[in-house]
Amino acid sequence: MENNSQLLENLFDSKILRIIRLFLVNKERQFYLQEISKKASVPIASTFRIVRKLANLDIIREIRIRKFRLYQCANNENISFLETFLKQGKRIIDSFVGAVSKIGNIEQVILYGKEEEKKANILLIGRNIDSSRIKQVANDFKEKYSFIITYLCLEREQYEQMSAMGLYSGKKKMLFRR
Repeated sequence: MENNSQLLENLFDSKILRIIRLFLVNKERQFYLQEISKKASVPIASTFRIVRKLANLDIIREIRIRKFRLYQCANNENISFLETFLKQGKRIIDSFVGAVSKIGNIEQVILYGKEEEKKANILLIGRNIDSSRIKQVANDFKEKYSFIITYLCLEREQYEQMSAMGLYSGKKKMLFRR
């Protein structure tokens, strides 16, 4: 997965990618130009040009409050498309699923609840899952990516009973099925 990120940076200007990632990670947040420049580590003049370009492409939107200008991630199909390539969190979750799916006895991996920037809740469904190996993988991801994975190992029957009781009634996304 790291190679895909490297490929994008080689194909496109890394400054543009840093600014786009900043907005994707903080979708609801509004930034001043100076703030964007500082957080993305891009010179202010370059930031101004890049922000203008992204606003013209409807990737970000400009909000004017009197003489101040704030910038926020747009909510449209352009952003959805860019997220598939650039959003770090999704790639980390996919890497985690790849790592734990190699551990025996896991039948399903389910993302439970809302996807967050640096955290995910994962349900692992199967029989006799080696939770110590899962714990090691989760700790490795926490150290390597500063991404917290909270997991729960359940047998199929336990999961079905808890779902029937309404304990897992929130948003669920199937990430892996054997």
